[in-house]
Order: sequence, then structure tokens, then C-alpha cells
Amino acid sequence: MHRVFNGCVALALASLLVLVRVYEKSIFYDPLLDYFHTNFQNRPIPELNLPLLVLSTTGRYIINSLLSLAVIWFLYKKRSYLKASAWTYLFAGTALGVFFTILCTLDGDFVKMALFYTRRFFIHPILLFIMVAGLYYLKSKSTSRL
Repeated sequence: MHRVFNGCVALALASLLVLVRVYEKSIFYDPLLDYFHTNFQNRPIPELNLPLLVLSTTGRYIINSLLSLAVIWFLYKKRSYLKASAWTYLFAGTALGVFFTILCTLDGDFVKMALFYTRRFFIHPILLFIMVAGLYYLKSKSTSRL
């Protein structure tokens, strides 16, 4: 019964991640959203309010990270998994945030693609898929030894 409840809670939390994505235009400042939906390779990077963009993108990363950590908790209920995941999110967020900020100040074709992929990794819960798969593998290896 607990497994079903935990699975339902994890699914509800994942639905919240979807809602963040659905309402992203009204919640977050992100002029790159429309820019990357066009043929951006042939257009200059739009004018950015860099402090607001970094703050908004970081806020979105934090929201996604907290929801993702909650999903991980309800899937595995292991403190060590949650702690390792939290450290992973912290280090990835710091590195991506610095890289994203630097890329926003540069221009060029390579920069556009790097900015596209860095931003995608930063604002979408891609780490959740990686962490869930990795932790599942870790859990299955530890239970197979018993």
C-alpha cells in the first residue's frame, strides 16, 4: 500500500514539473524562449536583462530541483540517495549557472548552440531522469546481492 501511495505522490510531483513547463511564459522572464523557437542560428541573440534572466532561470532551476528531489524521495525513501542527489543538483546548478551567465554575455554561432543546450539542461528536469535511472540501477544491484 505504501508503494502505491509513494508512486502516486511521485506522479503528482512530476505533474507539478509539467505545470512549471506549461506556465513558464507567465511565471519566468525568458526572452530566449521565443528566440530558440525560431531559426536562431541566423539571428542575433536578443537583448537580455541579464540579472533578471539569471535570477529567473536560477529560480526555475531551484523549483525543478526541489520537486525532483521530492520525486526521488518518494520513489526510493533512502536518505543517502536524497543526499547524493541534492549534492548533484547543487554542483550541477552552480556549474550550469556560471556557464549560462558567461554564455549570455558572448556572441557567435558556437555560443548560440552552447547557450541553447546549457539553458535546456538548466531549465528542464533532465537530471531527474538521469538520477532516477542511476538510483534504480544502484538499488537493483544492492538488492541482487542479498
